[in-house]
This record gives sequence, structure tokens and C-alpha cells, in this order.
Amino acid sequence: MCWGYQSSMPLLLNAILILWISTVGVQAFSYCNFPKINHGIIYGKEEPEELLPISIGEIYYYSCEYNFASPSRSFWTRIICTEQGWSPTPKCLRLCFFPSVENGHSASSGQTHLEGDIVQIVCDVGYSLPDNSDTISCLEDGWSSPPKCSSTNIECLLPVLKANVHVYPRQVKYKAGDVLQFSCGQKLTRVGPDSVQCYYFGWSPNFPTCKGQVQSCGQPPQLLNGKMKAVRKEEYGHGETVEYDCPPYFLMTGPKKVQCVDGEWTNLPTCVGQVKACGSVPHLKDGYARFSSLPLQHGVSVELSCRDTHTMIGNNVITCIDGMWTELPKCVETNQLKSCRRPILHTETLMNLLVREYNHSARINYRCLGKVRRMQSICINGKWYPEQDCRERWREFCPPPPQIPNAQNMLTTVNYHNKAKVAVLCKENYVLLGPREIVCKNGQWQSLPQCIESTQYCGPPPPISNGDISSFPLSVYPPGSTVQYRCQSFYELRGSIDVICRNGQWSEPPKCIDPCIISEGNMNKNNIQLRGKDIKKLYVKTGDFVEFECKWPYKAKTSMQSFRTLCQEGKFEYPMCE
Repeated sequence: MCWGYQSSMPLLLNAILILWISTVGVQAFSYCNFPKINHGIIYGKEEPEELLPISIGEIYYYSCEYNFASPSRSFWTRIICTEQGWSPTPKCLRLCFFPSVENGHSASSGQTHLEGDIVQIVCDVGYSLPDNSDTISCLEDGWSSPPKCSSTNIECLLPVLKANVHVYPRQVKYKAGDVLQFSCGQKLTRVGPDSVQCYYFGWSPNFPTCKGQVQSCGQPPQLLNGKMKAVRKEEYGHGETVEYDCPPYFLMTGPKKVQCVDGEWTNLPTCVGQVKACGSVPHLKDGYARFSSLPLQHGVSVELSCRDTHTMIGNNVITCIDGMWTELPKCVETNQLKSCRRPILHTETLMNLLVREYNHSARINYRCLGKVRRMQSICINGKWYPEQDCRERWREFCPPPPQIPNAQNMLTTVNYHNKAKVAVLCKENYVLLGPREIVCKNGQWQSLPQCIESTQYCGPPPPISNGDISSFPLSVYPPGSTVQYRCQSFYELRGSIDVICRNGQWSEPPKCIDPCIISEGNMNKNNIQLRGKDIKKLYVKTGDFVEFECKWPYKAKTSMQSFRTLCQEGKFEYPMCE
């Protein structure tokens, strides 16, 4: 009987301990419970069978299941037991991969988003969204229903042309996205672009003229914070171009080339210095990044790879552009790659194709009627790129980029290669609605943003050191929008956690105050150690006290009050013993 009583004592004491902790509260006794994380796994630790309190200062690491991520998006996330509980709060959020939107795309460059993020949709040229339906939300069970980009009825009329200016194709009306090409009569020189495009705001750029004589240009102007990529000459002929470059961590907006047009240089680009760094590399499903150290500044590129069993579709390098990552590729199971059907033959296309299906990465050659040059297409996961088409709308070059209303001047007559991008900068008191860059695709400029008055809207919230906003950043916010900030672990948030968009300006953002880091070297030098419950305390928030004591057999050299010191914005005084 006594034996049975004694053997049940540990269980009884454990039950009393559990009741005591749960009744009084774990935080009151400066302990943490074992972290339970939905869709998460604690690294190297198993949940104990009985409730065992975890001491202040204990550090754990956790990772999230597939399709989930921690708020920091790190593969392993570090948490520490503090007097207020686990910091940062361990949780795994749903990871949403941006869905395909027919005739549209995301306003941001990032392709992966966390639960709670709201992402803006931008339609391609010639398409528009219904009112108040330009966003989708990443929810616990995935994306909300994506909006649909519908065809618009935007039209441009045939312009009144000056003498000796010929246009192709010639018709009465043109749709948004249509391109006009110009040429001059015999012995005349074109002054201006060789092509223009129809947009929602009309034709852009301005139409050319034809002249019998043109002027040369002197030396091109200097670019503030930038430089020319070639050696300067004394004189430049009509039509000659000069390319500029911005230094690292600067963003170039506007066309990177200027051109001599009848004695005058077209507008210079701008090197913008206040650009944002990017957060951690976005998660690539069935793939990984070869480099991911922080911070990842503007202009930094990261190489991505797929698992051995998968094949990459898209560019294997992503680049940080003003806080946003360029488009993420996809990793498709190699044995699931789709083949391409034999292309449909057009009357203006000459091809000799005998095979009905072509495997992924297969190439075919074709030639358009009346053309000498052969064209090539490649099969990529079931689709031909580029599509075999000899119509003029599939051009290798785009017209000069458009002058978007209320954007800084982008006057140029230089054509751009397919897939080229140009960053847009709005005039003062205007903010950018949509993507930062416009893209040349199949002879047309796509992804056009708008510059809207900043007095109905705000741009992205201001960045803060050692902290960030808790939601995915948008390019523009309507008046009255509220955004919350959070600080990194152990940094103390000072000020309002919320900022509000009013009259085109954000309210004052908070600051993240440095914690105090307890140095074992400094303690050894002063012959001191942490006292009592603070033995494992390595970080102290500003405004908190930390207590020390002398190592045996040393005696206090400074006052007894100095052994209980206050952390103030990352600094405190160590007591001394001798």
C-alpha cells in the first residue's frame, strides 16, 4: 500500500504543478508553454507528454508545412521565450501563389503572397476591370475570386498627317494597342518616331514629320547621379543614340537612351536614389534559391533552381526592383511537361512540318511569305513562344514608350526590343497606380500604370529601420487607408502602430528602438554575472531592467544601485566587481 502511494507521488505533484501554473498564469511566473503551431514543426524538439514550463531565454526554431510560411518567410524561424511569451509569436500563414488572370497581371512583381495580403490587378492594353474590383485577397483557404479583365471599346482615329508622311496600316479607326508605322517620301528624312501606339489616352508619342535637311547635335547633357556608357564625341548626327547608366542601388526611370533629333537631344532619364531593399527571396514551389542573405538591395539578382525531378519554366534569375521581386518562374514536374501540337498553318506562313506533336523545348523554323529571314519558335510546356504569326502586330520591336499623362517626360524616338522594360516616374503631387515598369510584348507596350493626384491617394508607406508593415505593400492606397507596422524581435515599437493616409500623406510612422545585447565578454571583464532568473537573458528591451551580481569571490566596486541597470535605446552601464 505504501509502495503504491509513493509511486503515485510524482504524478500527484505534477498534477498540482499543472493546476498551479494554469490557475495563476504562466506569464506571471515568467515561463512559456511548448509552442503549438498549426501547420508548423518545431525543429529538434518533441512536445512533452506532460506540461513542462520553458525558461525565459530558451531559443527554439520552427518551420512551416508546404504551402505555408512564417511572417518573415524564413525557412527556419527563430523564436525566444520572453516574459511576455514567445517572441515573435510563432505562426504559419497560408502561402498564395499569384493566379493567372486572363488579359491581366499583378500590379507588383512578387508572385508569392501571405495570408492577409491584398494584391492589385492591372489589365493589359485594351482591357479594363469593373469598378471597385481591382484587388484579390490571400485568405486562409487561398485566393478570393480574381476579377476579370474585359475588352474595352477604346478607339483612336486616323491622325491628320503632314505632307510626305506615309502611314501603315491605313484605316479610319484603330483599337487600343494598335501600332501605326511611318515612312517619308523620297530624299526626305524622318524627324520623330517611326511608329506610335494607340492607348486609352490617345496616340503616343507624337507623330513624326519629314524634312529635307536635319541638324546634328553637340555633346549630350550630363545625367545627375548617372553617367554615359560610351566615350563622348564632339558631334552627333541626326538619329544617333547615347545610353546612360545609374550606379548600384539607384533606379533608372524613363528611357535609358537619348537620341539626337534634328539638332536637339531627347529627354534624359532619371536616377532615383530612394529605392527600397527587398525582403527574403520568395518561396519557389518545388525549387530553391542559391543565395538569400539579407538585406537584398535594389538591383541585386538571385539565381533560382528546381528540384532534380522538375524543370524550370521562365527566367531562372529574379531581381530586386525598388522593394519588389521580378516575376518568379515555375518548377514543373519533368514527367508532367506538356507537348505542343503542330501549329495551325496560315496562308502567309511557309512551313514544312510533318510531326503532329513536339516535346517540350523542341524548336521549329518557319518563314513568312515575301520575307527572306527565317523565324524560330520553341515549345514551352504546351505553348509555342513566340506564336507562329506573320501579321504585323507580332513585331520584334515596340514603338518608343508612351508619354503617360502626369508622368515625368519620356520623350524619345528610340524603339525597344521585345521584353524590354521602362520604369515610370510620376510628376510631383502624383502617385503611381499600377506597376512601376511598362513592358514591351509582341510589339506593344503592356502593363501601363496611371499617375493620379496624391490629394485622393498615398504611395507605399514609409520604410522604418528594423521593422516593416504587417501586410503586403500596394503601389497606391486610397484616402483613409490604415497600415500597421511591426518591429523585429526584441526591438521596442515606439509611437503609433497604425499610420493613416490623409491628403496624400502618411501620418508619422513609429520607430523600432534597439534592444540591449548582454555581452559575455563585458561581464567577464567586469567580474559580474546575471542574477537569478535572468541567467539566460541575452536581449533586453528598452525600458526593461536587468540585474547583475558579482562572481565569486569578487566584491562590488560600483554602487549597489548599479547592479540593477535600465536598458535605454540599446545602451546600459555594466556594474563592476573586483
